Amino acid sequence: MRTAVSPVKEIMLREIERELTGSPYAFISNFENFPLEALAELRRSLGKVSTRSLVVKHTLARKAFANLSLGEIDSYLKGHVLITFGEGAPQTISKAIVDFAKKNEKFVPRAVVFEKKLYDQQFIKSLALLPSRQELLTQVVVRMKSPISGFVMTLNQVLRGFAVALNEIKKKKEGAAS
Repeated sequence: MRTAVSPVKEIMLREIERELTGSPYAFISNFENFPLEALAELRRSLGKVSTRSLVVKHTLARKAFANLSLGEIDSYLKGHVLITFGEGAPQTISKAIVDFAKKNEKFVPRAVVFEKKLYDQQFIKSLALLPSRQELLTQVVVRMKSPISGFVMTLNQVLRGFAVALNEIKKKKEGAAS
């Protein structure tokens, strides 16, 4: 049973719950005494790779996560909480979060809800190291192209050698005829 909550907080709580159930993953980060300019910079960088980021108090986040039955989440909710929701490749969001955390020690990535399970900060860092889908496809194409290119170059050298040999035979026959 929920305790009495102000209408604004109730709307925020419903919005967080809607995003949590509608997104395949949600990154949880904490910050304290954070400059407003840094928060604006973070939101701009996350806006390019995520669907939405919400700054919420840990009490609201705790209530929103309580319905997901993820286990102990309180240890990840300290101070102000930034929840970043996304679709598509989670590596891009984790890279943006980890890169920003390297530049700002007051910003700490804490956990990620991924495939309805809760993972810690180490998972976020590991996820950030993975190549994106586009990078993987590029690697596959390059590796598939490499043997084909080698085969074409070998055939080209054989044909070039054959053409040179025919040209030399032609010169010898022309030289013998004159």
